[in-house]
Amino acid sequence: MTTIATSNAAADIRQQDYSQQNKVFGLEMQIETPENVILTYQLAGPAQRYIAYMIDLVIRVLMVFGMMVVTPMVGIVLPGTAVGIMLVLMFLNTWGYYTISEGFFKGQSIGKHFCGLRVIRDEGYPITFWPALLRNLVRSADAIVFYGIGITSMLLTRRFQRLGDLVAGTVVIQERSVTLPRKPVILDKIQPLNKNEIGSFLPRDEVLSLIDEFIGRRHVLTYDRGHALAAILAQSLAERLNYSGDPKKVTHYPMAFLAAVYKTFSFAKEEEEQEAVDVYHGQGFSADLKHE
Repeated sequence: MTTIATSNAAADIRQQDYSQQNKVFGLEMQIETPENVILTYQLAGPAQRYIAYMIDLVIRVLMVFGMMVVTPMVGIVLPGTAVGIMLVLMFLNTWGYYTISEGFFKGQSIGKHFCGLRVIRDEGYPITFWPALLRNLVRSADAIVFYGIGITSMLLTRRFQRLGDLVAGTVVIQERSVTLPRKPVILDKIQPLNKNEIGSFLPRDEVLSLIDEFIGRRHVLTYDRGHALAAILAQSLAERLNYSGDPKKVTHYPMAFLAAVYKTFSFAKEEEEQEAVDVYHGQGFSADLKHE
């Protein structure tokens, strides 16, 4: 028994060492969310990022040529301003290109878009303007010795982070297109919520779309996990709706409650749109009669 326990312990230690090595040297980054969901991202290596940088560099060079053509024309219209306008445009081309593209276009410059790369926060959240600005202000330090500093930093860090990434708390990932299977949402047997049991709150279209996507892919999750995730949204909606019906419908059957919410408000929107169309056509018909 002692020998077997010792061998099992040694196997566990080897397995832990192997998993730690994968965590250190692998290209995958795992993040655990507050809901205990493990998100896995594929990190982008230096070679992929270099190709994206070269594409962006070509675009920026073309922008410089465009500036050189347009600026003299502006100088003719506004004498004495050509040099100043050129300096401002060069500044924006150098510092603003990456900041604006990554800060306002979901972490992607044109080069990153073509290479399937994206900048995100190291906690897994989307990048915002200020981290994008900080990340690219440090680019001048990374660019020393033909980006030797940045490449060295990427090779020495577990998540391939250059100095700008370390300062801003960002990583560059490779996007993976995954199509999840979807089953149709059958609402024939779902009864809408009683209007006397809810308040005047109207869920946004984004919330209804989220419910539709979640219920359509419910079979991808285990029953316990799907129930737990549905309960969070069901409880929140029940509070916003001031739901006064059976509380067990929210706590014990949250997915059915979400389906009832979806049927109540999505069908209500369709009925309102149809009524508006009917009123419009009715008014048009009356106008035609008066015109005749």
